[in-house]
This record gives sequence, structure tokens and C-alpha cells, in this order.
Amino acid sequence: MNGLQGKCAGIEIGNKDLHIAVREGGNVTRVITQALPEGLVRDGQVLSYEALSDLLKTVRRREKIKAKDAALVLPASLCYCRRFTTAVMTEEQLKFNLPYEFRDYITGDKEDFYFDYALVGAPGADSLDLMAAAAPKQLVWDYAAALRRAGFRLKTAVPDELAFINLARAGGDTAHSHCVLDLGHSAIRLYMMDGDKFENVRALDYGLSALDNAIAEHYNVDVHIAAAYREQDFDNCLTLPECRDIYQAVAVEVLKAVNFQRFNSGGAELQHIHCCGGGVRNGALLGALHAALNLPVLDMSEFWPALPAELAGDASLAAAAVGAAMQ
Repeated sequence: MNGLQGKCAGIEIGNKDLHIAVREGGNVTRVITQALPEGLVRDGQVLSYEALSDLLKTVRRREKIKAKDAALVLPASLCYCRRFTTAVMTEEQLKFNLPYEFRDYITGDKEDFYFDYALVGAPGADSLDLMAAAAPKQLVWDYAAALRRAGFRLKTAVPDELAFINLARAGGDTAHSHCVLDLGHSAIRLYMMDGDKFENVRALDYGLSALDNAIAEHYNVDVHIAAAYREQDFDNCLTLPECRDIYQAVAVEVLKAVNFQRFNSGGAELQHIHCCGGGVRNGALLGALHAALNLPVLDMSEFWPALPAELAGDASLAAAAVGAAMQ
């Protein structure tokens, strides 16, 4: 599974934070989270790669990161990942046909995209179960240049789905159905998995930034000030009725996705939900999820093999970066 040998840095660039997971000797030994400057990233799109490069260089030097090879998590809003079944064919035929599997998702010339795939389990007698991804070449080139200027070498780029598969495999969590719930600032996504096999992803129409808007309206302050209130739980603002309404709305949407997955999988029950992202720090939100779902709502610690206990909390904030480091 560890295709990158030696030291490796898994890097995830979100809308609010930069996450770096450092892997040495097969184990993740450090997890670093750095707030991004306001306006550097919007909807997954980096607005200044030069500024990103400067930030990465500063963090690398400050934290004395020795790893040069980097595994980058591609932003979910800018790449495409899907699972599908196709007839048995040669590798050359697969590479030729792969772009057509994304014809309903991408616009522009297929020559402008990188495509890759992986088998899900052993090949069948007459069919192949595949995970495939597509990413714009220019996006990958821009990231590679920014990383190179910061002292890293981009060795591989992976979507969230593959990063979470890496986590499941590394932790041996391959025998039951579960969900990874990414409680992000700009988006909330549910990754349904059958062991280490990705099933599907569902994205809510909003993220936890909805809390900032609710807090801003309640206190009649700018949304950036509201974000600081939320991070500090100023005046117990996370328990405001407006915030509780958002928790309940999130819980209802997650419950719908869980029920749909149960129906779609022929009645298979999810065993637990693993939460990651900034929302793991919000106890009221996690409590609302647990009450609505009647399922264990956990952090990501079950996935971490040989991870020092003191890193568990930070690792749940940077789950995709940790998974990328295990590539």
C-alpha cells in the first residue's frame, strides 16, 4: 500500500486550513495544521499559487519537515471520482475507454485531464469493478509547481476517497460497512464504504460556515468576527438555538443518507460513523448526530495504526492528509 518509500508528507489544502501529515518508517509521526490566509482558497480553488508556495515553505522550515516527497489530496470540488462496473478488457482498452466514463461529469477536451483507475477486489469472470478518477492537468501542474518552490516533490495526487480507503486498509477496518463524515467548513460530505471499498459520496448543500452566518446574524457582527466567536465558543454561542437548528438539519440529512445506503445495499447496516474535519471539535453537533442516528459517532482513531495517542485529535482534523501520507 505504501507506494511512496521512506519519508513522505501527505498534504491537504482546504478552504480554511492547510494540513500536513508526515510519515516516517511506515508510520505517521506528525500532524500539522496551519490556518490559511483569508481569501487564499475559495471553493477549493487556490487563488494565488505563489502565496501558497510561500506558506508551504514557511511551514516546512518552521516545523523542520525533512520529507521531500509529497502526496497531495486533490480538492473534492475540482476532481472527479466514481466507482463503476465494466466488461473485462485489457489495460490498453481500459485507458482508452476511461475518459468516456466521465463524459457526463467533465467539460472540455479529455486531453486536458489525467485519468487513473484501480481494481476493487479480484476481477470477475466477465466484469471489472473499478474505482476511477479524473483531474485537470493544469490543476496538477499548478500544485506541482507550488510544492516544488516550497521544497517538496509532488509524487502522487489522490482524491479524498482513496485517502480514506488507505486509512481503512492501514487500520484493518475492512470487514464491515461504515461511513466517513467530513464535517468541513465549506462542505459536509458523507463517504459510504463497505470495508475498504468505496460505495458512494453524498455532499450536503452547505458546510459548517452556516454556523458563522447564524452567529453573525445573532450578534450583528461581520462573518469573520463570527468565525472567531465560533472557534472560541464565545458566550457559549455554539449552543444558540440558531446553531442547534443547523445541527439538527445536518443530522437529518445524514440520517437520510444512511437510510438510503441501507436501502441501496439490500439492508446492510452501517456499524459506525467516523467524523473528521473541523466539526469534530463541536460537541453539540456530535451529540445531535448521535441522538438522530442511534449509531456510534466516533473520531478517526480506529483507522490510525501505530499513531501516537497525542496525535489522535489533530489527525481527525487532517484525516485525508494522513490517508494520503499512507499512499
